[in-house]
Amino acid sequence: MSSVEAYQLGHHPSVVARHARRTAETAAAFFLPHLRPGMRVLDVGCGPGSITAGLARRVAPGDTIGIDPSPEVIETAKSFSGATSARNLRFEVGSIYEPRFAPGTFDAVFTHQVMQHLRNPVDALRQMRALLAPNGVLGVRVVDWGSAILYPESEGTQRYLALHYDLAKRNGTEPNAGRYLRQWFLEAGFGETRVTASIEFDADTQATKDRAEMFADRVLRSSIPDIALRSGIATRSDLESIAAACRDWGRDPDAFFCFSHVEAVAWKR
Repeated sequence: MSSVEAYQLGHHPSVVARHARRTAETAAAFFLPHLRPGMRVLDVGCGPGSITAGLARRVAPGDTIGIDPSPEVIETAKSFSGATSARNLRFEVGSIYEPRFAPGTFDAVFTHQVMQHLRNPVDALRQMRALLAPNGVLGVRVVDWGSAILYPESEGTQRYLALHYDLAKRNGTEPNAGRYLRQWFLEAGFGETRVTASIEFDADTQATKDRAEMFADRVLRSSIPDIALRSGIATRSDLESIAAACRDWGRDPDAFFCFSHVEAVAWKR
């Protein structure tokens, strides 16, 4: 992301900890079959690096580099990578809009849950395409918030979803990014794109409670409350009410949540 773009979740420890639970085997399962040992990989918007580490294992001894515009989260990723002792893995602060790498540097580029936070997603995809070597492969996975289901519905949980849309609109980004991937890839210069989708869901008591706590944490402890209060989208009382409603939903024995991740793979021909 560029310096003028704001990552609305921020990097509160609760946010980063949740992201660190992601793995390449789950978040990049659609992309892993296209990787092989010796490839050079770039992970754009790598966050705490848990997915990146899995990509590095798949292509070793080829190099894997994770970039993220946040110096704070890159330090977290470096600490994580130190624990894994992967010699072919490194992390650095960087923007996909202004990459330091020469065109054609990478055999594969990957990005997870980044496109929904970009004001200029097609420009970012063009940069990723430029960084690919001939026949290099790009993999993108991103949620489509328009597919989200929280049951039973309540005014509070609907306000939680509405808050995401309000913040995205204010930031000039697209919360329903998943449905646009095929269009964006074509606009960025790729030919035929393979598009698939996967469902993330919570359908047991512990899972819905965990999801509810994540929602409540984001409403009260991420960057969301600062932005919402500063912009006048919500009051502190509003946010506390939304968080309480999310927790009530998570404890409901009938609670169910799901949404779709859209996945796209294309080659530089």
